[in-house]
Amino acid sequence: IVLGLLCFSLSHQQRAWIRTTRQPTLDQSLLGTKCVTRAAIHSLDDGKVWATSPGFSVTPKEVEVLRKGYCSPEDLYSSGLHVAGTRYVFLRRCGESALYGRKGSDTGVCICKTNKTLIIGYYEGGIQPGSCNAVVEKLGDYLREQRF
Repeated sequence: IVLGLLCFSLSHQQRAWIRTTRQPTLDQSLLGTKCVTRAAIHSLDDGKVWATSPGFSVTPKEVEVLRKGYCSPEDLYSSGLHVAGTRYVFLRRCGESALYGRKGSDTGVCICKTNKTLIIGYYEGGIQPGSCNAVVEKLGDYLREQRF
């Protein structure tokens, strides 16, 4: 995983967290729960990948559109959520931090925005949407507490 250039507003402690724990955090806090099939953590500023599941390629352009969707979710109702090259029907925005999308009867995404990241969780194959949402949003709460 390539981190790229960091925003100068990150503290030394935050930069150390990104460098050393981003992939283990994704693997343990999201994938390890078995409530999330694939996941990614991206920089909110420039859309660059901080951590991702193998084969789950969310582009910086997709991150930018998702980020803008928090400001004007009505656009997402017509265009949908595009994540890793797949279009999902936009279901709703929950507060200021979560977006939900679904494709078919048992596949969907939960996107959670923190101060500095966009966490994307994908579920399929019998995983309950609420379980995926809870896990992704819990990590979002934790990162916000850590000033991410």
